[in-house]
Amino acid sequence: MRGIIKARWIILCLWLVATVVLVAMQPDINAILRDRGQKALNEDSPSVQADAILSKMEKSKGTNNLIVFHDKTKISNNELNQIEQGVAQFRDDADTLGVAEIMDPFSIPEAKSSLISKDKTTVMVSFKLDKKSREIDDIKKAIDQRLDKVTVTHYLSGEDFINNDYLKASQGGVEKSAALTVLFILIVLVIMFRSIVTPVISLLAVMFSYLCSMGIAAQLIDKAGFPLTSLTQMLLILILFGIGTDYNILLFNRFKEELANGLSVDDAIVSTYQTAGKTIVYSILTVFIAFAALLFSQSPIYQSGIVVVIGVAFLLLEILTLTPFAMKLLGKKLFWSSKSTKGHGENRMWAGTASLATKHPIVSVILVALLIVPAVFFYQEKLNFDTIGELGNSYPSSKAMNIVADHFGKGNAMPATVVIENKKALDNGESLAAIDQLTGQLEKIKGVKQVSSITRPQGQEVNGFYIGDQTKSVTDGLSATRKGIDQIGGGLKTAQKKLGSADFSQVNKMVDGTAKLENGMTALTSGLKQIQNGISGTGQSQTISDGIGQMESNLEKMSGAVNTLAGNYEQMQSGYAKMGTSYQDTAKALLGVKNALAQMQMLTSALGDSSPGVAGDQNYLQLKAGIDQLSASLAKITPEGIDALNKNYTTLTSGFKTANTHLTEMSAGLSKMAEGLEKMKSGLDSASSGIGKIATNMDQVTDGLGQMKSGQQKLADGLNGFHTFSNKLADVNKGLDQLSGGLGKTNAFLSQLNENRAFSIPDEALKDKQYQQALDAFMSKDRTITKITVILDNDPYSKNALNTIKQMNAMVRSGVKGTDLADARVAVSGPSSTTYDTNNVLTKDLNRLTVIVLIGVLLVLIVVMRSFWIPVFITVSLMGAYYAAMFVLNALFITMLGLEGISSFVPFFAFIVIVALGVDYSIFLLARYKEYPLMSGKEAIVEAAKRVGTVILSAFVILGGTFATLMPSGIVLLIELATAVITGLIVLCFIMLPIFVPAMISLFDSPPTFKRSAESAVNE
Repeated sequence: MRGIIKARWIILCLWLVATVVLVAMQPDINAILRDRGQKALNEDSPSVQADAILSKMEKSKGTNNLIVFHDKTKISNNELNQIEQGVAQFRDDADTLGVAEIMDPFSIPEAKSSLISKDKTTVMVSFKLDKKSREIDDIKKAIDQRLDKVTVTHYLSGEDFINNDYLKASQGGVEKSAALTVLFILIVLVIMFRSIVTPVISLLAVMFSYLCSMGIAAQLIDKAGFPLTSLTQMLLILILFGIGTDYNILLFNRFKEELANGLSVDDAIVSTYQTAGKTIVYSILTVFIAFAALLFSQSPIYQSGIVVVIGVAFLLLEILTLTPFAMKLLGKKLFWSSKSTKGHGENRMWAGTASLATKHPIVSVILVALLIVPAVFFYQEKLNFDTIGELGNSYPSSKAMNIVADHFGKGNAMPATVVIENKKALDNGESLAAIDQLTGQLEKIKGVKQVSSITRPQGQEVNGFYIGDQTKSVTDGLSATRKGIDQIGGGLKTAQKKLGSADFSQVNKMVDGTAKLENGMTALTSGLKQIQNGISGTGQSQTISDGIGQMESNLEKMSGAVNTLAGNYEQMQSGYAKMGTSYQDTAKALLGVKNALAQMQMLTSALGDSSPGVAGDQNYLQLKAGIDQLSASLAKITPEGIDALNKNYTTLTSGFKTANTHLTEMSAGLSKMAEGLEKMKSGLDSASSGIGKIATNMDQVTDGLGQMKSGQQKLADGLNGFHTFSNKLADVNKGLDQLSGGLGKTNAFLSQLNENRAFSIPDEALKDKQYQQALDAFMSKDRTITKITVILDNDPYSKNALNTIKQMNAMVRSGVKGTDLADARVAVSGPSSTTYDTNNVLTKDLNRLTVIVLIGVLLVLIVVMRSFWIPVFITVSLMGAYYAAMFVLNALFITMLGLEGISSFVPFFAFIVIVALGVDYSIFLLARYKEYPLMSGKEAIVEAAKRVGTVILSAFVILGGTFATLMPSGIVLLIELATAVITGLIVLCFIMLPIFVPAMISLFDSPPTFKRSAESAVNE
């Protein structure tokens, strides 16, 4: 120490140079923090890996953000038009703003329901923002300019804007806390030492250590990627100014005592460092070990606390070099303008409590246990990761998210995302089926509101993409086909019945009769011609007259027969016309059945190929065989055969028409012939002429009969075709009956598959342009990565949401086993997943580091005290103070204020501060305790409490007041941290150290020398 005193000016110069250089070269850690952000997890965390996979499929760089338009009453149509125009301007300048993937309800009408609230008060526009090394505040101004004509209030929110506001809040809290800390310490030291110089020297000394340590830390953050959080700078300020001032109080108070004892300045400095200085070294060592244990943390946030190690190292260096310089330089003037030459007086409170505890140790321990043990057992670690909740409505970004939560639900604004990365492309039936299966499993998890994936883009099953839907379509088609076949069969049976009962033998008789009539007419015509010749040649009128009478009689009979024949022909013509219509309809129906059978053959073949289970079914095989047999029986019924039959029918109807025409002419001719014969009777002279006319008419009748005979013969030939057609109809009807039965059995079998929800996308749907757009939205360009969006029912930061994420993680890992995605990487991304992983990491870190820190502190205390039990008592007292603080914290913020939980970082940092800094007070007490080796343990601890109590309480006021400066920050995390630390220090300084520790020492009473000689202790 005397060497340091001699080299004090060189040391001062070194400090000045180092401080100036480090401050001048110090990077802006706030800018680094804004650009890099604070990471709560390392690269091995599932949610971080999920984010990395998800970034591979993103088409553009950046983070997701929102523009939220809100009107408390309702957004009018005019205001909606303004918003649309503002968004259009925003979209037009997207490249300049670094914005991509804009989704708004105007350019994407189908998104209206999810972007415009039901009460019409809120409109959301989502976009992806690439900061490109720009400040968020500058980007916000640029976006606001594009929306300046929109009268509806708008807010910018999302990851970038929330982080920016949180960092600004944290920076504001740091600046406010730093100013209040310096002011508070200055006031307390002035009151404590009743001096102006002492506080200034103390603050300057600590400031040197802070500036240098922060300069080193900033370089590590900038150049080496050292972990950085919004708490880094604040934690360093609080720890260094808090414990640094405490150490200075101890040093200056002891220095003042030594000067009062008549020692020279140099001797007083040496004596101070031999006693109080050694205590401070031990104290700093415990702080060093406690924060160095953060190296074993998995969370970068906890790792960022290692900066305190750098800080306390510089603080120790400052205490050993700069503080002696100030003592040497100023001497007694260090305490100007105080007139007192003594150090702190005796502390009656600590002396009284320690004395009472040593007299009644068991009662004291029981009373302390009654206060502390319930806190240990009833304390529950409930963490809250809601950054938005911590900001409240004080910042635009958090207010926007609260509006979204009220009008859309936080789950909609901050969904979870399951990402799947496969080695091969996923745009195939097997992979899509596995994705859909996983989608369905996720949908069944309690707490999940909606799941959207490539197989369910709108969050609902797509009709036609499932075997049940497809078999239902088949069964519906088979039912309709069977019904149609039954109707066709009924019609064909009726046609067959009518055709089978028709008596076509009469047609042949009609042909024979017509032939005989033709022959008779020929003979009659010949006879008339002979009569004409006879009349003209013989003149025997009487004989002729008799012959004419007989002829007249015969003509009347013939005329009646002809009339009857004509009537029969008309009836036959009408009947055949109806029959022609029926058989033509039947022929068309048969051709339709034949075509339907061909399609059914293709359908059944495709069904067998696509469904191996159906292909082996007996009903299916019978159906296929029946269709094939029926198709073969109808093979001879062709459009060409039907055309030939139609030609015969046309010829037949034409013959009927010709026959009817000539029968009419023949009837008229017979009438004229009868009139001529009548006239012949009265005048044989003109008979010859009349007979000539009759003969002429008879020739025409004979020709007509010949044509009618030809037509009748064609009719007979055509009707023979109807017999063949009728026989074919019998075969067709038999096949249709078999087909109908087979369809019924197949339909019954396939109906069992209607509830099958196995995914099976048709190839044509997979190649559809619209579905390709869905693939682009849910898959990477190479189709090896896909995402499943999961909207939760609960607040993404709530405990229920974390339980849902836990189930999702288990589900996605087990859900891909045994599927086409068995070798794929699956993970869950999103705020809830990050929170869940952070919760796990922080909990594990807290449990692991608690053990490490306690063991480290215990070892230091064992070395310092050269004892085992007293360090154990101190360690127990530190843990009691911590658990009591956390119990009080839960009661205040969770039970009374109704918060979801304690801010995630508070329990750990509260533990570190309470243990690492609280052990300083324990060492202050025990170091003084060791100075009384000739006393019993009871007397020594009471005397130590009396002498050092004021120092410890002064240090508590300094450290507690330092953390109290966090209260005005308005940030829940900082307020909770301050409350926990202050509560822990109160329990430690007013219960554990003055009551519990003396009581335990009394129970294990032994001299403070711990079996060393009093002489050696004094010499030391």
